[in-house]
Amino acid sequence: MTRIKIGLDAGHGGSSTGTFSIDTAIDGLYEKDYCLELVKLIDKYLKLNGFETYLTRTEDVDPGNVSMRAKKCSIAMCDFALSVHFNGFDSESANGTECYVPYEETAADIEVGFRRELIKYFKERKPFARSCGPRSRNDILDKKLNDKEATFEATSSKKDYFGFIRDCWRAGISADLIEICFLTNRKDFDVYQKNKEEIAKGLARSIVEGYGKTFKESASSVAAKPPKSIGSGRLNKNKVDVKL
Repeated sequence: MTRIKIGLDAGHGGSSTGTFSIDTAIDGLYEKDYCLELVKLIDKYLKLNGFETYLTRTEDVDPGNVSMRAKKCSIAMCDFALSVHFNGFDSESANGTECYVPYEETAADIEVGFRRELIKYFKERKPFARSCGPRSRNDILDKKLNDKEATFEATSSKKDYFGFIRDCWRAGISADLIEICFLTNRKDFDVYQKNKEEIAKGLARSIVEGYGKTFKESASSVAAKPPKSIGSGRLNKNKVDVKL
């Protein structure tokens, strides 16, 4: 049986630092550092469960713009891709976790798990799953999760604002972008630092279980099964190359 391959994109990198954290002035670390740290932990647990993975970067470099990152996932023949980010704000008041998904995605096997795992630690920014339209990041369409049936409510077909999601979808790959929490909020930051291993494990569990496999914390050679409900991009159907 063909193994499922998961693309993992650690946001930013190199000169693209992303947001600062509440402790940046002390430790010199930025969003790019936390993204890479978490992606490597998720990668570890996916591999332990017999999944193949592709990382758009494995060190502090900028692997290219969002279209290039999507193209890399396409060339690697990924079936699903996750871009990991952290939020920031100019005051400590903002907090919580959220996930951006393709407009046209209807299967929510994986996203139901993401929500379940992340709200153990962080406030759910309502709604947890959302899409952004072609005009701007503020052109938001709520994607209501049906936890019982692991689906999204049907939505109209539009271009996605987030380039990584948009270009992955064009290449036949369903992709999510997660904002784990706010690095600029003391409570969010401290909770992440204390629980990063469990958070990574939970995100990996969501992907593994979303593909119909029992999550294990030890090495497994069992190939992943397709998910019970599948969006048009989730199994990389009608794959095309991304044009930059």
